[in-house]
Amino acid sequence: MALTDRDRIQITDLVNLHGHLTDSGDLDRMAELFTPDVTYDLTDFGLDSLHGPTAIREAALALGDANPVGHHVTNIVITEIDDRSARVRSKGIGIKADGSTGSVVYDDTVTRGPDDWKIHYRKVSARRAPLGSSHPTPRDVLERWRRAAIDRSADAMRKLYAPTAIHEFPFALPGVRSRLTGREGIVAWIAASWAATDVKYKSYRTLSVHATTDPDTIIVEQEAIGTSATTGDFTLPNLLILTTHNGEIIHLRDYIDTAAAAVALGHLHSTTPDRKQ
Repeated sequence: MALTDRDRIQITDLVNLHGHLTDSGDLDRMAELFTPDVTYDLTDFGLDSLHGPTAIREAALALGDANPVGHHVTNIVITEIDDRSARVRSKGIGIKADGSTGSVVYDDTVTRGPDDWKIHYRKVSARRAPLGSSHPTPRDVLERWRRAAIDRSADAMRKLYAPTAIHEFPFALPGVRSRLTGREGIVAWIAASWAATDVKYKSYRTLSVHATTDPDTIIVEQEAIGTSATTGDFTLPNLLILTTHNGEIIHLRDYIDTAAAAVALGHLHSTTPDRKQ
């Protein structure tokens, strides 16, 4: 049986209701939107997927004041799969309290229940380049860099840095290198750092991303979330100034609070390799 006009109205209302409930803080009502086994895919942002309405609620609460104040959904297109499921693609515009905005695409699979439709799967993808351009933007490169750090993948890191890249740590502790140069040197230092510690990054939380007068440069306020067998779970705030060209990092200034990192990570920098000679 084909989707009826009533089905399409219910599905459209379902997609629209998410923004209303989230913006009003009615997070206890997520089960009205999502199936109990829903997957909420945030991998495009360098985050793990969420599973179940409770996890979605907890993630929104953890984000706190960094949540948009307005979620606006547009351009809803519904494509029937069968009489009990459909694909829904829509566009989302998020507006934060400081007036900054962002655009995403929601790719949903919705299923028909006994009484209503619910979202069974949602993938959220950021729109970062005009006209469907495949040219990686600085934000794209940032997310790939985060994923490489989470995966501890030297090969992925190598693909991200330009041959003559510079990676700086302006707040480096005395005796620790504050400037790395060249793709191979940077990746070797990162890989040696991973090998020397039991630190594992699990995700990154974006607090804000600021554009600059240079379209290839962004300023990122973020928190690195991870765990260590020595110190347990940790959250490290830091600020990045990232400049890219043709999808590669040419300059990265990493303003991590190295003193706080040393304490949180069990004096990580005292064992970090490749110290200044």
